[in-house]
Amino acid sequence: MLDRHASGVRAWLLIEASREGILRFATALPSARPRIADIHEIRVDGVPTFTDALQQYEREKRLQLSGMQCAMAIAGAANGEAISLVRSRWTISRAGLAAYFGTSPIILNDVAARAWATRSGTGIIEPIRGVDRLSFDKPGRYGMIMVEEGVGAAIVDVARDGSVRVLETEAGHMDFAASNEREERLAKAVRGANGVVSWEMLLMFDRMDPIWASACPDLLEPERPRVLATLLCRFAVNLMHSFGRGTGSWSRGVAQRECFGRTVACTSNQRSPHAATSAGWCRIRRSGVSTSTRPS
Repeated sequence: MLDRHASGVRAWLLIEASREGILRFATALPSARPRIADIHEIRVDGVPTFTDALQQYEREKRLQLSGMQCAMAIAGAANGEAISLVRSRWTISRAGLAAYFGTSPIILNDVAARAWATRSGTGIIEPIRGVDRLSFDKPGRYGMIMVEEGVGAAIVDVARDGSVRVLETEAGHMDFAASNEREERLAKAVRGANGVVSWEMLLMFDRMDPIWASACPDLLEPERPRVLATLLCRFAVNLMHSFGRGTGSWSRGVAQRECFGRTVACTSNQRSPHAATSAGWCRIRRSGVSTSTRPS
């Protein structure tokens, strides 16, 4: 177990609250390359409030959370005083957490949290396709896309002096626009009774769903991942058009089906989003809890 008082420095409590039905806790001492330790999961089914979950963690780990700094990663927007936790019935407040811990909490969008973790070198990066290596060493604008229980995206701006700014987005909720008849049929089937179909609804669509057979009877099952991968690339290009390319830009690439369920980053030194041959695609796996101390 990590000694949270080692060297006179108190460990941070890290909480991941982006997954349905589970809270993940861990501790980490502040450093240039923090090491996450003592990962602990709590099933929250039947737990009345978020405070009850914190008290359960204290009992099970025999820790006193009062006085600890807390960083928390959530799905969705992390703005405002009161924040509704996506995929749960809970609403948390910054004032309530500050009163519980005795310190002001840091609350981040889960994709932005992984961007910070990647910047600090704590993310586990696996190249999938492309000639470019994911690196935030050069000035520019980079994008990170996550497809797990939902679709999230973050923009990473690296200035010439090396400073970093991460912009949280809700880009997965942008409206999807079909580009051909097959996509129109698929979007109509996925939309159902909803008014519009979002990018998240399309990218989260399971390739084994029976809707494929009725909406696209001409499309064989082995070809469905390629359609989803193409949509993922178009989503990246749409993200570039929405937030601007900066000095470094997005570029297209053909992502394989294995990209789904992972965090995906796309980076290139090319100035055109259609420079497919220079695209870099990688996946960034969880390293304990998807939070990281922001670099100074």
